[in-house]
Amino acid sequence: MKQVRNFLNLTNGIEALDKLQLDSDSVMFIRIQSTHCERHLWDKIIMETDHNLLMMLALGYECRVYDFGTNTEMAKAIYMGIEWLKFVLNKRWFGRDYIPVAKGKNIEDYFRNEYKNISKTAKKKIDYYKKFLLCEELLLTGISAETNMDAKHEYFKSILENHFSSDKSEK
Repeated sequence: MKQVRNFLNLTNGIEALDKLQLDSDSVMFIRIQSTHCERHLWDKIIMETDHNLLMMLALGYECRVYDFGTNTEMAKAIYMGIEWLKFVLNKRWFGRDYIPVAKGKNIEDYFRNEYKNISKTAKKKIDYYKKFLLCEELLLTGISAETNMDAKHEYFKSILENHFSSDKSEK
């Protein structure tokens, strides 16, 4: 069985700590911005992809990214951002095609066209991790659910405080 690493996409992904009862010691944080997906800023998504995520994927870990969509079951960061990363990483690391699906639709042609516009810097970042590959397949999964707590920063802060408070052991 592959080891699992859990990544919470900021900010709404923090909700996974409570809703899915994830162990706070087993999570890391990333930020795939939904606005980058909406604006088709695919290069930025690559450039802002967390180095820990890329290294864990290269080492063969199963990486699960959690996010919660605002009043929808599927967050844009999952159905577009994660699919974009799968598309690019499969192509750059393994030389194989990946068929991305967003909301039930094949978007391979669209991503193939966008892939042509990736900067040399973004390609270099992705290619850096190829030398560390200890796997033959990418194990990246996006997990999403609905939230109505978007932009309620005190709510998310309270979850973090509950799970990461330095005086947690005293409770």
